[in-house]
Order: sequence, then structure tokens, then C-alpha cells
Amino acid sequence: MKASALTPEAFVLQLQALPSLPNVFNPWRDFDKANDSSRDAPRQRAEQLRSYLARRLKTTRLVLVAEAPSWRGAKFTGIAMTSERILLNEHPNVPASAVLPSIGERTSSERQFPRCLAEQTATIVWSQLLESEFSSDEFVLWNAFPCHPYKAGNPRSNRKPGLDELKATADVLPSLLALLGKPKVVPVGKVAERALKELGVSVPAVRHPANGGSTSFRKAMTRFVKGFPRQDVPSETQRA
Repeated sequence: MKASALTPEAFVLQLQALPSLPNVFNPWRDFDKANDSSRDAPRQRAEQLRSYLARRLKTTRLVLVAEAPSWRGAKFTGIAMTSERILLNEHPNVPASAVLPSIGERTSSERQFPRCLAEQTATIVWSQLLESEFSSDEFVLWNAFPCHPYKAGNPRSNRKPGLDELKATADVLPSLLALLGKPKVVPVGKVAERALKELGVSVPAVRHPANGGSTSFRKAMTRFVKGFPRQDVPSETQRA
């Protein structure tokens, strides 16, 4: 994407124009008949991502990049490592105001999921960053593979993206980093570290918080924050 065309709207259009791949769900374009709330769900997710990025255009200092969207997270919110529980202001520790200017919209089916979905990684990552007194507009969460890869026949599952899938979407991360002014990138987990290396970004990873990695992730981020240059903002605005 040309620098002159870098806007949140253009970035969302780039995502929507990604090639269709087998067993891959594009949250900003695709409709899940069984699990989405309505056919308007992709548009809602696209608007939430646009708003999320627009709020952070001139303030992002850090991008955390995990592996791929989870079906309990970005599949329904359109925002990496972010659950509907957070966006709808139903999370006890992470307010919706940390993510968007107003409470987000639910896109998961209430019939399939009587309560909006929570996601462990979303809780740990957002909680840790806010507890570290990051201003919520200092960081952006993303994935090496932007769309949701799932096991054949089961949209409510997660799997690792293949190298061919990473190559098919390789232009997305450079566009995001250019849009945000080329902030510092930190991979979350070894899979993300390897994926980023394939995309030409060689950066040591912090431990992924899932599967027993919460304590290690928190310790790694605590160490990282100590040496990270911060915005010169009043302390009361450092908390979302």
C-alpha cells in the first residue's frame, strides 16, 4: 500500500480484499451463518477495527503481534487479542473505553452463545498492559496471520497458519506498521516470532500467555516496560 494511501479505512479495505483461503475466516468480510448475529456482522467488525486504529494513529509506540485470531476473540470483534466481553464492557478488569471510544457491538449469535464470549489471552494481555500503566492508545494488538484459521469443518476451533497462508497475507503487517508510524514490534510466542522472521522482522519473542504462560508473559512484559520510552502524558491518563 502506498504511503499516501495509508488510512485506517484503506487498511480495512486491504484486509477485506485478501484472497479467500480454505478453512480461513476473514472477520471483516466473511459471514458465518451458524455463529454470526446477522449479515451485518462483517461490517460491524470492520468498523470496530477502523475505529480502534483511528484512535491510535499518532500515539502508537508498541505493536504486540501474536500468531493468529482466536475464534473466541478477533473472529467476532475484528480486533486482535480482544474479546466481546471486553468490547461490551462486561469484563471486570478491562473497560471497553480502553479499546474504543464507545461500547462495541456484539457480532456473535446470542442463540449460539447466550453470553458474549470471553478469551483468556485477551484478558491477560490487556490486563497486563494496563496494569503496567500503558496508555491504552500507546499500543496496538495484531497477529502475524490476520485472519482466523480453523480446523476443517469446525469454525469454532483454532489452528496454526501455514507458511503458504502467511505468504498470502504478507503485505498486511508492513501496511499496519507504516500506518502507525513504524512502532516497535514485539512477537508474542515463538510461533509469532518465526512467522515474523519469515516476513523479514527478526525480533525476540515474549512468552505467549496461553497454556500456562501467563506468569512468564507478565514477567517479560514487566521487564520490557522498564526500558521502554513512554509518552509524556499525565499519570491519570496512563490508565484506560
